[in-house]
Amino acid sequence: MVSRVKTPAEEFNDAVGRQMRAEIAASRSSIAAMARTIGIARSALDNYVTGKRAIPVPVVYSVCAALDLEPHLLLGRAEERLRADGATTARITPIRRTPDVAGLREDTPEVAFESPVRHDADTDDLYD
Repeated sequence: MVSRVKTPAEEFNDAVGRQMRAEIAASRSSIAAMARTIGIARSALDNYVTGKRAIPVPVVYSVCAALDLEPHLLLGRAEERLRADGATTARITPIRRTPDVAGLREDTPEVAFESPVRHDADTDDLYD
């Protein structure tokens, strides 16, 4: 079975649908009640919020008006959702050791710099 890769536009449409469904739920409404409020079929709104069909701009505006939400906020939140969904795997870049960096066994601090003893009380000259 061959699966078709979604275009960026289709992925964004899906994210807008998921965000719209979340906003409707956050307002303590349902898909059916929202569909009645904006005057479209429940099945049509369900197809929009599940990503089965592209969401017409007038529907976005109607839902946002019913939710008392600015459309640009809904779209911005959908874009954040899309970025978060795409960030499921982290890119790991291996760090290569450079020759001038001390190895694990060469990381002892130098006594002269780390010593709390004043310079005139230093005892380094006793070991000459």
